[in-house]
Amino acid sequence: MLYGPDGEPLTESNSETSLNGPWWREGLPGEQNASTSRIYGLDRDAVRRQTRRAFFTNPLFGAAVEIAVALLIGDEFTYSPLNADKAAQTALADLWDTNDLGNLMSNRLVTEYLLDGELCAVFPLEETGDQPARIGHLDIDRGVVVTADPMSGPTRIQAKDSSGQELTWETGQFVWTAHNALWNDARGWPVAMRAVAPAQAYLELLGHRLNTHDLQGRILGVQTVFVDRKDPNSRAIFNEKRQAYRRMPRKGGMLTLAKVLADDGKTVISDEVSFNSPASGAANAQHDARAFVRLTALALLGLPEHYLGEGGTVTRTTADSMTLPAIRSVKRIHAALRSHLDRIFRADLVRRHGPDRTYMVTTYEVSADGLTRKPRKKRVKAAQIEVPWAFPAITQDSLDERIRRAEAAQRSGWASPQSLSASLGFDPAEETERMAAAGLQFGGVVTPPTTAPRGGDPNA
Repeated sequence: MLYGPDGEPLTESNSETSLNGPWWREGLPGEQNASTSRIYGLDRDAVRRQTRRAFFTNPLFGAAVEIAVALLIGDEFTYSPLNADKAAQTALADLWDTNDLGNLMSNRLVTEYLLDGELCAVFPLEETGDQPARIGHLDIDRGVVVTADPMSGPTRIQAKDSSGQELTWETGQFVWTAHNALWNDARGWPVAMRAVAPAQAYLELLGHRLNTHDLQGRILGVQTVFVDRKDPNSRAIFNEKRQAYRRMPRKGGMLTLAKVLADDGKTVISDEVSFNSPASGAANAQHDARAFVRLTALALLGLPEHYLGEGGTVTRTTADSMTLPAIRSVKRIHAALRSHLDRIFRADLVRRHGPDRTYMVTTYEVSADGLTRKPRKKRVKAAQIEVPWAFPAITQDSLDERIRRAEAAQRSGWASPQSLSASLGFDPAEETERMAAAGLQFGGVVTPPTTAPRGGDPNA
């Protein structure tokens, strides 16, 4: 008998019991393999809902996701001029304006991709002719059914509208993107799913600490009452005094502790109640809390812990080295989102102009010495057009490093003033106009004044 990674025995994929158990599934050519049933011990729907719920109820997880979204998209998402003819350029501008793609990406798609790991864009089912499509993105948690096979990928999307009527989108009418859709499985998993557990553990740890402080804060003192076992009234006296503090008030109280003198008249026998001081274990709690913050950040795009406000013992050197995995993770998500938008644009081109329409693009042939390039015009179909989506630049380079690089390129004559200016964040065209208005020349050397202005200090 074979066992899976969860310790459960394996069964064939078409077994009736496999619909309810966490069994392995294998994809074969032509097999409809897009089930949402349990796989590797996980229920995809439950994981997605857990991630969504944590986003709204867990402050650490929600803040981490918001920081990741800001890092991924910020407010700089746009697109550069498209390398294609007028028809394609117009279609892109129409698609952007009709669907407010900038706002859609910033406020919805990036967050939903992190929480769901799946995006499904659908086009109108009715014919709209040569008009920009108003696309919609389905809520994956509302009974979306994906039909797919390993050879063709997703081929059909089914979902119900608000009236309960089932809608169906065939190939070409939808765009499907899934994170970690592995081993012929068309469905994805939430990007942020692994960050939920440490974020929840962090809150539980804080809850235990608050509970400990609450209990210890209610104990204001311990009362010690002497009890002489030879005195028949001593027990009654003890009980009488104990009754005064038997119920601990919410805002504090006292405990009664009995001490008994042994028969030798010297040894004191007593019950003992000890309490931790309110600050007990604070150092360990701080260490544990930092560990959970670090795990939460690591599980979400590999973010460094100082991104979540937990500096700890992080130095400038370690912070720089910790940033690289986050940059790579961000670029991976950028690639997925870029592909999603590209396929939406291509599908809209095909919908508006047909699958056989070709578009004029410009390519360049670089000479053998790499110093010159020759432009060429050619016609391509919609599937070969790539939109230059402009995501926020994510880099480890500091401003000082970029300045040194620009200065080295200028000294060696490796780059034009326009390229050097753009590498430092300036707009060469805009700066040329502004400098001309001030009587200056772009790229020229500005000579500082030889004499200090009146009232100035020449050594200042």
